[in-house]
Amino acid sequence: MAVKQSDNFFSVIERNIRQQAKALGITLSDLAKHIEMTEAGFYKMLSTDSIKVKTLKKVSEVLRQPVAYFFDDHSSASSYETASSSFNLAEPPAQYGSEKEGLRKQISLLESQLKDKEKIIELLSRDR
Repeated sequence: MAVKQSDNFFSVIERNIRQQAKALGITLSDLAKHIEMTEAGFYKMLSTDSIKVKTLKKVSEVLRQPVAYFFDDHSSASSYETASSSFNLAEPPAQYGSEKEGLRKQISLLESQLKDKEKIIELLSRDR
């Protein structure tokens, strides 16, 4: 009997979730709690091949792997190769660059607001 490609696709994701959780010492029950799902809902999601990208993103944050990690079939690689290759990224994902720039702008805005508030305090202090 032929295996449907979607079955294989979701089985790779499920296997990677299970392996990474085990490597980090996190039970699937705890993982479900961390991503704000019930244990039953989490297991149903895995068994029905219905994981949402939003949920996989939460899983990736808890398991400290990029989302793309869960789509690759790591079963043929040794545990050492899998673990070491996942942490040796040549450059950070593009989203980190844009997040970093956004945070810089936010810091700049907050510093400007702080200066304004200090100036107001200084002016109010002179009146007394």
